[in-house]
Order: sequence, then structure tokens, then C-alpha cells
Amino acid sequence: MLDYRMNTFLTLCEKMNYTKTAEALHITQPAVTQQMRWLEEQYGCRLFLYQGKVLRLTEKGKVLHRLAQQMAANERSIREEMARTETEEIHLRIGATKTIGDYIIPPIMVGFLKEHPQYRLHMSVDNTERLLKRMENGELDFVMAEGFFDKERYDFTLYQKERFLGICGGECSLLGKQTTLWDTRKESLILRENGSGTRDILEELLKEHNFTVHSFAAVQEISNFNAIKELVAASLGITFLYEPVVRKELQEGKLFALDISDFQIYREFNYVYMQNRLFPDACRAFIAYAAAYKNDVFEKRERTEMKNREHGLFE
Repeated sequence: MLDYRMNTFLTLCEKMNYTKTAEALHITQPAVTQQMRWLEEQYGCRLFLYQGKVLRLTEKGKVLHRLAQQMAANERSIREEMARTETEEIHLRIGATKTIGDYIIPPIMVGFLKEHPQYRLHMSVDNTERLLKRMENGELDFVMAEGFFDKERYDFTLYQKERFLGICGGECSLLGKQTTLWDTRKESLILRENGSGTRDILEELLKEHNFTVHSFAAVQEISNFNAIKELVAASLGITFLYEPVVRKELQEGKLFALDISDFQIYREFNYVYMQNRLFPDACRAFIAYAAAYKNDVFEKRERTEMKNREHGLFE
């Protein structure tokens, strides 16, 4: 059971105000102060300091906050597991970034629920930063993330690597030509909003080549993948997306991959979870199913590509 003083500490970290913490917990403000002093004496360090009139966590306070969040999440998992009967529904809370949430995970969920009808899946699609924050608060069991996150702060397991492509429409001036990443800046750029994993990847790549998204002829920010693809198909600009997002349109000839020299870019899609967190059997079951599903998809794709190549030889 989580010590009541640790619960007060977590609430104070959320509110960063002694009065509001006392009101939220229905105790007095001196009681909050006394409990924080007790924790500081136990651990031999200051946990909070005032900068002017603003309450801040110390570096040690930040460490304790992260560990206390893990303790609270583990306690919730234990309580849920102990309260659950063998025939009761099993709830699994998954966070996913947009590429994964829209194009990778839906068919996995379909197959998983057919095999495990007792499970109840709750999926939230958002950017990486907000999903990790929700996981820290115990609202999500794990996150499937594209792009960057602090690998020293979280545990993670690779799901797969996906290719990152430049994409254009049929009337784009770059279609059918080999170009460089630098030369693509002459085109209008259509991209996701700030905070998206897809945009983070692109901005990091551009930085490596000493320019930014603002170097392009024009920039359109669109949060919806389908809208981005429609605009690019109309040759109103180019974009950069993971291959699963545009695989169908590439096969149908509605969109085309840009031929950019030295641009074989692959990035990780990872399961991300809290360090020292109890990992429920429900999570393990889902991850195991997803791995089997991925292998089956890859095998089918390879067989299809082989047949297409064989067909091409005899045309």
C-alpha cells in the first residue's frame, strides 16, 4: 500500500501549491507541510524549493516524483489484478502516436479481440509527449511510439522499423528525377503540426542538412493524414511520411515516392513503458500477438512481391 505521505507528495507535485493540495486531499495546509518535512527527513534531502513565489521540485524531488509515480502505478495494477475474477473483463489501456494508431495497430486489435474476447481495449491516439505524460500518471499501460523519446527514462522494446519517404503527386516537377534533400526545398511542403512524431523526424533530418521546414517555398500544416495525402495527390506540395501511411496510394499509383539520393531512412516504432513498472499479463499477451501478426504480414508481403517479380519476368 502506498504511504499516505507519498500520496500527498504526488498531489503536491501535480498542484504545486500547498493550499490547493490540502483542499484536494481534505486535510489542513500545516498537515501537508508536516508530511513533506517528514519525507525530507527520511530521505535526507530537500524535495521542494521556492523560486520567488513559485514552488519548484528540486532535482532529488524530481527523482522521487518519477519513482513515486511508478509505485502508485504498480499499486493500481496490483489492486486491479487482485480484485478481478477469472471470468471478468480484462482492460488494457494503450497509447499510440498517430501513424501507429491510424495505420499499424487497428488490424492488430481486430485479430487480438477475435482471439481474446474477454479483453477490453482502450486506445488513445496523441503525440508522444502527451502520451508519455499520461502513462506516467498511470492512465496508460504502455505507449506505442514513433520518433524520439528519452530512452534513459523509460524502458522500451522494438516493434519494427519503418521506412520514411518523400512523397509527391503525379504532376510534381520532381517526379521521375533523382534529386537531393536540399533541392526539395524548392517545393511547397505539407506536413503535420508541431509535436507530431512525423514532423520531429523530418525536422531532425533537415537539421542534419543545415536547413529547416521554413526553407521550403511554402509550408502547409495539416493534422490529418488523409487531407495531407489529398493535397499531395493534387500536386499542391510534397510531404514526408512513413511508408505504412501511403502504402495503399503508392500501390494504386495515386502517390509516388521521391527519388532522393542517400535517403534510405528507417526509424523505430517502439513499445514504451515505465521503468520498474509491473507489466500486466494483458500487456504481454497483446505484445506477443502483435509480434506474431507482424511476422505473418511480412511473410505475406514477401510472397506477393516475389509473385510480382516473377510475373514481370514473363511479361
